[in-house]
Amino acid sequence: MYMLRHLFLFSIVVAGMSLAVLGQTSQKYSGEYADFYRAEELFGKEQYSAARKVFREFITANNNPEDPLYVKSLYYEGRAALELFNNDAVQLLSEFNNNYPENIYKNEIYFRIGQYFYQNNKYVDASQWLKKTDVRSLDTAFVAEYHFKLGYAHFQLGNFTEARNSFFEVKDTKSNYAAPATYYFSHIAYQNKSYQVALEGFLILLDNDAFKAEVPYYITQIYYLMGKYDEVIKFAPSSVDSVKTGSSAEMYRLIGDAYYRVGKYDEAVAYLEDYNKRSKTTREDDYQLGYAYYKVGYCDKAIRQFDLVSRTKDKLGQVALYHIAECYLKMNDLNKARMAFGATAELDYDAAIQEDALYNYAVMWYKVDYNPYNEAIKAFELFLEKYANSKRKADVYEYLVNVYSSTKKYKEALASLDKLPSLDVKLKTAYQIIAFNLGVEEYERAQYQKAIAAFDLVKKHNADPKINGKALFWKADALYMLKDYNESIKTYREFLSIPGNYTSEIKNAAYYNIAYAYYEKKDLIQAIQEFRTYTQLANNNDNAKLADAFARIGDAYYSDEQNPDYEKAVLNYQNAINLNQGNIDQTLFYLAQAYGYISGKSSMKISTLLDIINNYKNSKYMIRSIYEVGLIYKYENNLEKGLQYFEQIVKDYPNNIKVREALIEIADIKYKQKKYTESESYFNRVLNEFTLDDETCQRATNGLRDIFLATRQPERINEIRVKYPCANISPDDEENFYFSAANELYVNENYEEAIPEINKYLTTYPNGRFVIQLKSYLADIYYQRDEKGQALVLYEQIIEAPVSAFTEEALVRASKTLYNDGEYMRALPHYDKLETLASTPQVIYNTRVGLMRCNYLLEFYPNATEAAQKVISDKLINETVELEAYYIAGMSLYKTKKYTEALPYLSWTEKNTGTERGTEALHFLAYSNFYLDNYDEVEKLHNQLLSRKPAYDYWIAHSLLLKGKLLMVQDDLFAAEQTVQLVIDNYPNKEDGVITDAEKLLAEIMQLKNQPKSMNEDGGRTIDFEEGGNNE
Repeated sequence: MYMLRHLFLFSIVVAGMSLAVLGQTSQKYSGEYADFYRAEELFGKEQYSAARKVFREFITANNNPEDPLYVKSLYYEGRAALELFNNDAVQLLSEFNNNYPENIYKNEIYFRIGQYFYQNNKYVDASQWLKKTDVRSLDTAFVAEYHFKLGYAHFQLGNFTEARNSFFEVKDTKSNYAAPATYYFSHIAYQNKSYQVALEGFLILLDNDAFKAEVPYYITQIYYLMGKYDEVIKFAPSSVDSVKTGSSAEMYRLIGDAYYRVGKYDEAVAYLEDYNKRSKTTREDDYQLGYAYYKVGYCDKAIRQFDLVSRTKDKLGQVALYHIAECYLKMNDLNKARMAFGATAELDYDAAIQEDALYNYAVMWYKVDYNPYNEAIKAFELFLEKYANSKRKADVYEYLVNVYSSTKKYKEALASLDKLPSLDVKLKTAYQIIAFNLGVEEYERAQYQKAIAAFDLVKKHNADPKINGKALFWKADALYMLKDYNESIKTYREFLSIPGNYTSEIKNAAYYNIAYAYYEKKDLIQAIQEFRTYTQLANNNDNAKLADAFARIGDAYYSDEQNPDYEKAVLNYQNAINLNQGNIDQTLFYLAQAYGYISGKSSMKISTLLDIINNYKNSKYMIRSIYEVGLIYKYENNLEKGLQYFEQIVKDYPNNIKVREALIEIADIKYKQKKYTESESYFNRVLNEFTLDDETCQRATNGLRDIFLATRQPERINEIRVKYPCANISPDDEENFYFSAANELYVNENYEEAIPEINKYLTTYPNGRFVIQLKSYLADIYYQRDEKGQALVLYEQIIEAPVSAFTEEALVRASKTLYNDGEYMRALPHYDKLETLASTPQVIYNTRVGLMRCNYLLEFYPNATEAAQKVISDKLINETVELEAYYIAGMSLYKTKKYTEALPYLSWTEKNTGTERGTEALHFLAYSNFYLDNYDEVEKLHNQLLSRKPAYDYWIAHSLLLKGKLLMVQDDLFAAEQTVQLVIDNYPNKEDGVITDAEKLLAEIMQLKNQPKSMNEDGGRTIDFEEGGNNE
């Protein structure tokens, strides 16, 4: 009570006392209150630390709680501590209020402590002390500050109603706190969705320096949330550059969305793009930008955005996939549209979209005109199954008819047609076409029995007789390929008996093939008749086949063992030559042979052979022709002429097997010319340089014997017997006995008894003159008995010996045996040697084919290329080997990365065969172009492969993987993913590595697709303002 009483007295008298004290200026800084006044002065100068110290010294010295200046010093000490943010400030002022409860500073102390806690961001304490303050008793200079800081403390504490009420008291004043109060009042209104109130407040702040970078964002938001998109468009674009960095990205989103919502997609794109680059967007944001791109025709960009959205399988993802399909349709890329429709149809979040997508998926398969896994049929059948009552049902059936006709999956198509309860005329015709195409496919695969079965199916529905007729023709051809010539002829006759408007070309082909069937049957009389019929057909313009027919007639007359007619052979060979088609040198050679059998025509034979020699320098018949001309001149006793041609062989073809025979003929001519020394030299050359068969040996040794007799040197005859064991001079030669026994048994094909006799000779005379000949006989016996291993040992011994008459056959059979056994490395040197020794065009040709195959299988690709090119240029090449040679040349060049050089060979291969090899060549043709960066050509070839018939799953899958790589290069990762996924989902063989390759490629694609988004992010949004108002 003592303190209360004295405080009351202090409140009454303090004013009078102060006047008295202040009036005594001269005594102010010298009396007992000097420290008080000095401290008060320091406080007024905001030297709070010094002031607090002096006030404490005065309080300590005075120590009179009843002294008004003592009381005032306690107050100022607390104030100074407060200004200095000393930890004991609140305690000092609280104790002052407690000790002097009626003091005049009490309300101000509440306010000052509230300020203190506000400035220290202790909003709970700040709000408590400010609420103790009686605002009515505050100096008016502090009223605005009081309301703002109390409001801000409530705002920070989430007491938005109290905050709003406090801000309301300030916002319309002229204080420095009016603008921030307006801001927070509007912000609370914005939070409470009182958008009009908030808008009015934010609009007031547009020109305020503290808030002009902030409020445009809120104004834009409010217009947007109120659905006033035109106002957003009108206001925001001019303000977007002035807002704080943290708000600009969102501003771009709002402006873009506003344009989007009013259908101004061109304007929307720029803002939505900017937002997308700056922000971590949602799927909805990505969809919106994608749709804006779609609407303005930026399909590539739209697809990338929709792809991001579609990775989540939900309704939005399904809609995004559908839009991807629409984008591809706009780009006229039906194949990629098909992929997207297919992906859409797999999702069932929106039934209407799913039905439409499945229908379009099937239609796209039909329109792209290739179905690697029979998808068009599957899709249409699935549509009918799922939507049996769809209004599109009739359209689907119509598409089915067309797709059955165009699909390359003929077996599945027939099975689908068989499921239908009845077929109209269109479907019956489709059935015939599909069955026919199946037959052609099996034929091209060399599956002739299956082809025949398919051609027979064509008759099941006789809607179109012409198709039945074509099926008969192809069936006859399949029977021919099976060597069932009798049935083939019957079927061709049946085809020809059917009336119809078939082209003359196919009718002519039937006559031609009938003739060949008789020819292959060795029925030469009928073959001649049918080939004549073919040559006499009207409108027959196929000169190549005509020439071949005349040549075959010539062959038939020439080779008739019972009754050859060489003059007719000559006539027909001449007809063939006159047509000037291929293989003229071959026909000329056989024409020459025919002349040889006609009396008085030797000059014609010579001129024909000279035609080959002079005009066909690379002919396989060149050496034989030269040799034949030499023989004719020799037999006509024109020895010099004959000598000229034999010497030409020795000079120009020194490694050919015919050199031995030419040397004997030269020696014989020299003998006839009585040039005995030269003759002896040539006979000795034959005996010394060649391992000889019995006949050649006897010719040479007999020639020497005749020379020695003619030159009266009988004593030298014995030298021949001693020097050349092969000479059959001694009539009682024991070796001849052993040989003759073995030889006779072999010649008479008594092989079981011949084997021991041959072995007896080989054991007795291991170096005998007939060793090579008998080894050849023994090898032949084993070869015919299919004891190829034993035959091979003997043939390789013959090959290792000096070249003889038996070397060529040994090389032929050894190389063939090793090749067939997969011993390509061992076969290769035999083929190499045989190429230099082969005596006939056919052997040379076969040898080069073997070289080509071995080198390719051994992956000696440069050598394989060279051999293949030789085979291609060989006139004996047949269609099958030609395809193989072009394939090997192309693939070998591809394997050695000579992609440009590989192109013509691979292209020729794929164009000339429908077999799997052709499809493979087409695939690597596409790959070559891929490596050459010819991407348009890759696309073209890929589509061609998928449309190819017959279809091969393995190459279709690999082509789709190549397409996936192409799409990766083109940065179309959605289509790349869908393409590779098609292989993974549909490829039937899970063990051959295709699925593994596809999964690896898909992983690469997904890695690219899932790369983190690169963006230029804004900093976080902050609200800054400079505090206004008075502190005193």
